[in-house]
Amino acid sequence: MSKINIEATLKNNDESHIFKGKGIKKDNQIIYLDQNVQTKITIDNIIKIERNSEYSLILNLKKGIKTKGTYINNYGSFTVQIETIQLIQKNNELKITYKLRINDTYIGTFTYNLKFTLDT
Repeated sequence: MSKINIEATLKNNDESHIFKGKGIKKDNQIIYLDQNVQTKITIDNIIKIERNSEYSLILNLKKGIKTKGTYINNYGSFTVQIETIQLIQKNNELKITYKLRINDTYIGTFTYNLKFTLDT
């Protein structure tokens, strides 16, 4: 397990959220806490992003393939459909653009950028 410095950006239309802080990298997982939301990224054949706080969101991403995930909140559990448009994975960087639908309702197109370096 390694301590890392993280810079993550999530963009959707005119909205943008930036996180700069610390996290940990353990094997193929990156975990960090962003405004009381635990974010876990698992890098494998399919990139899995999990966000947990008062809600739970699980996204499975693979370029060129429509995948499914789950969104759970106070109103119930919903199926999430994800269409990954772009997925670039480099040494310490991820760039993912995807379209999101919940129960067949288009939510938007998102771009998630993640960069990390070892904390020295």
